[in-house]
Amino acid sequence: MDEGEEEGEVLAADTSQLSLHLDTLIGHIEDIILGDEFFKLREGFLHDHCQLFEDQEENKLEYMEVYQEYLQVIEGHLESELERRAPELQISTLLQTLSSSSSSSSGCEGEVFELLLTLSDFSAFKRDMLEMKKSEENDTTQLTDLLQVTSLK
Repeated sequence: MDEGEEEGEVLAADTSQLSLHLDTLIGHIEDIILGDEFFKLREGFLHDHCQLFEDQEENKLEYMEVYQEYLQVIEGHLESELERRAPELQISTLLQTLSSSSSSSSGCEGEVFELLLTLSDFSAFKRDMLEMKKSEENDTTQLTDLLQVTSLK
């Protein structure tokens, strides 16, 4: 066997392993993000800080401070949950795989990535804060409070 062929096989095996690693990480992240604990953490943070925000184009310096705290809370939760669920997996591998796949034709797409991007987008964060503030001011109920399970029997 040619030395170039061996290197190609090793590279393919490494790429395959990274892909498997990425799929596993994405599965765990999806489970975390869709879980009740994450929902309560995020909603609680929005509830606790929404009164500071105003529906104006200009942003106050305090918004960025709250946003930075929000990122720390969300990222900290994701990291600790990933560590608890799969200590053998490394976030650095995810970042490495994402950076290498963004230059490839496959790219990373999907709801998990969209949600992660939304969680780290200041405009989306401010919009969520304003929506929470509006719902509290209007004393509206949460959608989850409106859901009711009824037996059809």
